[in-house]
Amino acid sequence: MATPETSSEHALLRWRSGAWELQDLHSRNGTYVDGRRLSSGQSIGLVADTTLGFGRPDEYVLIDAGPPQPHAVGLEPPHPTIETQAGLLTLPDAEEPEVTVLHRDQEWWLEREDELRPITDGELVSTRAGTWRLHLPEQVPSTRDAADIAPTLSALTLRFLVRNDSDAIELVVLRGDRRLDLKTRAHHAPLLALARARLAEQGRPGDEQGWVDQDELLRRLGCDANRLHVDIHRLRRQFAAAGVLDAVHIVERRPDTRHMRIGVAQLEITTIA
Repeated sequence: MATPETSSEHALLRWRSGAWELQDLHSRNGTYVDGRRLSSGQSIGLVADTTLGFGRPDEYVLIDAGPPQPHAVGLEPPHPTIETQAGLLTLPDAEEPEVTVLHRDQEWWLEREDELRPITDGELVSTRAGTWRLHLPEQVPSTRDAADIAPTLSALTLRFLVRNDSDAIELVVLRGDRRLDLKTRAHHAPLLALARARLAEQGRPGDEQGWVDQDELLRRLGCDANRLHVDIHRLRRQFAAAGVLDAVHIVERRPDTRHMRIGVAQLEITTIA
């Protein structure tokens, strides 16, 4: 935004404490909010439909005051941008993810096959398709209305319907008297294996139930780590599409280990002849 009226470092627009904030950087010709000039160095919070001016009273309108969305920008031309889908940032492609970035426990985490580690805004991540810079904004929990009926995993029961004569695994989500059929999908196989592991340890404390080493899970499934990573991504997308608020936790990983488990405690497995 280089014009004769603007300074080389005229103003700073940033997301801070759950809102957009504009600060004048001691500009010569002033920074304006709804026609009023800010004092030199002054900061002010912004809302949607606010008129902004840099060197003159009214040049721009802030259309959307919502929070910035996590995204990654490729370093190599043409510098593609990947945005989050269903709470997940997947690189380099949503259909065949090599890297998944998700938010939990007030931190950003990177998953890559058997790797799980915290990651911060501005870090570079390399994939087979190139290198990406992550843009991970501060996540401020939204206030949920008491009437909000979107479910969380803790409110759900998962019922697996398994046929003796095939590998078909049908998955049904139960919430009270509500029922949602997630149909038969190949990526339900790792979730079923993790469900069996958690059911086998129901006598243990809840936070100790069902953890399975990734190598053991791969052996049971007869697949490689890349296929498992893709299946976990598809599970998370499926539960997010079903409206589950914390769908990213349908498969949990334990930091600093290769252990994972199903993120639902209420489980049923029915074998169909």
